[in-house]
Amino acid sequence: MATERATGVDVRILRERVAAFCDHAGYQLSPQAEDILGDIVHMKEMAGDFYCPCQTQKLPETVCVCQPVRQGLVDLMGACFCGLILSRGQ
Repeated sequence: MATERATGVDVRILRERVAAFCDHAGYQLSPQAEDILGDIVHMKEMAGDFYCPCQTQKLPETVCVCQPVRQGLVDLMGACFCGLILSRGQ
């Protein structure tokens, strides 16, 4: 029960972080956001932080919102590596 509560809090914290980034950058969350957020929270449980599940290295640069996304990956590709963040109109 405590783990479920902690996981729910982590999902909320991560969702708020990513939504704030999307609002600021002009992006949107994927329709599959809840599933992807759950995967990222699972990474936190296993590896200690909200690492992108699509990145092989667990570095500060790969914590969601990861450095490639902050540097414009979504503008180039239309989505981030894991599909959580999309450009508007995707």
